[in-house]
Amino acid sequence: MPCNQSTMTRNLLISLALLVLLLALPAPATAEEVTITAEYRGGGNEFINTTPQAAFCGRWPHYCNGVETVGIPLTYDKKTTHSAPDHRDLFYIKVPGRRTVTVTHELTGEAYQLTFEIFAISQYVATTSNSPVYTLYVRGGCNYLYTLGTGAWASYLWSVKNPGNPDYCYPVGSPGNPGMERNVAVRDFGVAYRLVTPSPLRMKQGMYRGQVTYQVGPGADFDFGNDVSNLNSNTLTINFELDVVHAFVIDFPAGSERVVLEPPGGWTQWLNNKRLPERLYRDLPLRIWSSGPFTVHTRCEYPLGGQCAIRNDANDHQVPVQVALTLPSVILHNGQPVNRLPLPVGEATAIQMDATQPAINRGGSLHFQVDKSAVSEMTRYPGARYEGDVTVVFDADF
Repeated sequence: MPCNQSTMTRNLLISLALLVLLLALPAPATAEEVTITAEYRGGGNEFINTTPQAAFCGRWPHYCNGVETVGIPLTYDKKTTHSAPDHRDLFYIKVPGRRTVTVTHELTGEAYQLTFEIFAISQYVATTSNSPVYTLYVRGGCNYLYTLGTGAWASYLWSVKNPGNPDYCYPVGSPGNPGMERNVAVRDFGVAYRLVTPSPLRMKQGMYRGQVTYQVGPGADFDFGNDVSNLNSNTLTINFELDVVHAFVIDFPAGSERVVLEPPGGWTQWLNNKRLPERLYRDLPLRIWSSGPFTVHTRCEYPLGGQCAIRNDANDHQVPVQVALTLPSVILHNGQPVNRLPLPVGEATAIQMDATQPAINRGGSLHFQVDKSAVSEMTRYPGARYEGDVTVVFDADF
């Protein structure tokens, strides 16, 4: 279609107008994140918090002693109206209630649940004069703990009455006259939180991660009332990282790589009495340091009917050797004590052990035994030597 100069000018003006309109739109708020971390290193029954403390702990360090805190990267400005009948026009804050979060092992996908709740909140609130939180009186879902400031600025710390399902909170009694409007800048948001984690004793070694995303804004999970501006994000994601590193050491006495099976009391009494021994055996002591689950199985040089065997080199005759395990009482298999528990052959049939509390330098035993019927077979070849390799595999990284 032919176009004259006036048409071209009109199209150019329209394009410029659209460009100006787009440039005038506010930039979308970024999505903010924070990470809460804890670790287990085999020294007890619980995770240790490793999250950096919130800024308010520098103001009230005595409060933060033994308390888990984290900084929340949400900032905003707000207009408050002194003594407004609508509480949302006051300095107003509502935080989310208790949440259940699934954390997943980064390699195996094994999942556990934890709970997270906020039980105290703090912010730095600045204005030209008479900060609305410069007061000893708090109403709604919070109780007053501390205030630090000069009037024009103030930091507060309030406890949340019902962390499971919090109500909104607002201060009263700050300096000023009813109806006075104040524009405040809110920074240094921090919370004290309670994290209920699964028992690390039952968790496999590795890193577990999970997250929860909260909405931020009017009527959302984090709600700061009316007349909020310059809010830096409309979402907040809290990441959770649980790092599990178990203590696991199995220690055997020197020379344990060679096990000689004999009758109870040695061969002499059996040879003198010309009786058949009831069994050939050897108990091998061990010491264990363990704080988490592990599996046990055997590998055999000579597998025989689901057991390991020893072999007569002269004629290839084989007899089975029963291999069993005894562990300290704080380690269980299927909820039961591990007392002469037969060990299976092969990784596919490995049996799992779980700790009820850390075993630190506790005693146990491996038991090797050839029963009477097998001994009877062996006596048909007097002077023979039976040998075979049995490998017992303790696996804390199954």
